[in-house]
Amino acid sequence: MQRRAFTLIELLVVMAIISILAGLLMPALVAAQKQAWSTSCQSRLRQIGHAVTMYSINSADCLPGCGDYTGTQFFGLLKGFADPVDFSAGYMSPYVEGDRDVWQCPAFAEFMPRADGPCTGYAYNYAYLTDLITAGNWWDPDYKYWWRGKKAGIITKYTTTVLFGDSATNWMGPLEENWFWTPPSQGLPWGDSYTHFRHRGQANVLWADGHVASLFPDKCVPLDRDNLGVICDESDLYYKPQ
Repeated sequence: MQRRAFTLIELLVVMAIISILAGLLMPALVAAQKQAWSTSCQSRLRQIGHAVTMYSINSADCLPGCGDYTGTQFFGLLKGFADPVDFSAGYMSPYVEGDRDVWQCPAFAEFMPRADGPCTGYAYNYAYLTDLITAGNWWDPDYKYWWRGKKAGIITKYTTTVLFGDSATNWMGPLEENWFWTPPSQGLPWGDSYTHFRHRGQANVLWADGHVASLFPDKCVPLDRDNLGVICDESDLYYKPQ
């Protein structure tokens, strides 16, 4: 018996059905991917939390610094725009085994680079957890500075003090990486916000007690074009350690 071939109309009907099904499934697949990115981001922030604890134990109860004049940052050594970051040479590098992926948020992929390759998608609560030490005047060629970590004992509100979180900046125009998590009291007077709500309108945050949570933006200011906003108002409620 001769097998009947598909007609053109039947093929078009099948293709239309496939297109409809793909259209129905695509939003679910995109949502699942974004959820996976957020889950991976939270896992990396927890790793950073463990690293902070180990750093403090091995550093006379001091918290990590944020950066210094040599280009050393908490995540690695930043030599310049033309060079890749050395992720083995940061303050916290020994406590994450020099793993560069720990410092990258999977949902943060489109930005103007500040080195040959990514630096980090996370920022540190430097304003309240470090002290700025300087030597000389900032305009002198031999000026030196260090953002040195304070004693961990300064933190008394462990469940409501942020350590690290999703961050970026666009104060120069394009979206860029940012690892100095400037609090609202210092950023908002200039019209700047530094928390990046990149996970379907939420930002992942590591707290001082080690837990990670997703926060919606505080309504004191609207999100800007790049989904930058704040997690609290200018009282700096979540930044102050006491």
